[in-house]
Amino acid sequence: MEQFDKMLKELAKKEEWTMPEGFDKNLQDILCKLPPKAKRRGLGAVRTVIAAAAVCAALLCTAFAASPGLRELLSTALGSFAPYAQDQEGQAYEMDGLEVRVLSAMADQDTIRVYVQLKDLEGDRLSDHINAMGLVDVPAPPPSDVSGVRGNTFGSRCLGYDQDTKTALMTCTTWGRVYEDLGGAELILFHVYDTQTLEDISVDTTLHIPLDIEVMPSVTLGGDTELAAGFFAETMRLSPLGVTAVTYGDTQYTYLSGSHLRLTMKDGAEMLSCGDHVDGQGSYGEYGTESSRRVLTWNFRDPLEVEQIQSVTIIDRDGGERTFPVVLP
Repeated sequence: MEQFDKMLKELAKKEEWTMPEGFDKNLQDILCKLPPKAKRRGLGAVRTVIAAAAVCAALLCTAFAASPGLRELLSTALGSFAPYAQDQEGQAYEMDGLEVRVLSAMADQDTIRVYVQLKDLEGDRLSDHINAMGLVDVPAPPPSDVSGVRGNTFGSRCLGYDQDTKTALMTCTTWGRVYEDLGGAELILFHVYDTQTLEDISVDTTLHIPLDIEVMPSVTLGGDTELAAGFFAETMRLSPLGVTAVTYGDTQYTYLSGSHLRLTMKDGAEMLSCGDHVDGQGSYGEYGTESSRRVLTWNFRDPLEVEQIQSVTIIDRDGGERTFPVVLP
């Protein structure tokens, strides 16, 4: 946030900051969407409001300033996750004729989500059906009980494309490791391609972009809880970004990875996980030894009010359901 404040002050001195049409309304719309209990979340009420404002204001310094469609696209993509969005430097990097900027990011212990802007400087190669290969790399912690062979998954998708500015907005997500500290984290992109033609857009350059992300708090439930037992898990973690199970052994992993979740809230509302199976997965510890663990994460389309979750239902691949209460410490 200090970098963002500094940027605003510098722009003010240079008198380069011109409010785009509709800025006040867009900002007010985001603020109105903030959850009523945001002040109780780890990032704090003040930071929540500043983060929401930064989502709109930071765009003034990018290609989004010239494209109301893309500004609205990022706002829509963040949606109710805006209070958790942490603005990034937005520095421009070049990758085989593409200008790449990281605009925003968020993370809990098991999920890192990054919003990336791609602009074609050499032609018209981008569209709303591009994709990318890469990962969010975080330096491994010192040797401990989670050391050894580690793995995770990476997923990306295009959120939209603006033909006038030849600019696309993409989200990149990495799941699966146990993150306590994201110091030294970076987004690594090494392949951008068209999903319809399968043509390569960028393949000759591997791009490293540093990230500055704070891990949001999670609620941890041990293996002695009914919820963890229902998942055959040693540990369950719940955060605004999703539900994570840490398991030992392939039997539990195979069963859970073919399932999706339904949450029942205390007010009777229900939430379904985004996909028809676990969204992200990873492992740590040396495979085949007692230290080996599986990490499986289910994400949701809206932030979880963890303290409002009453129960979690596992819906297996055959449609069978098993429901377990959530009792927080």
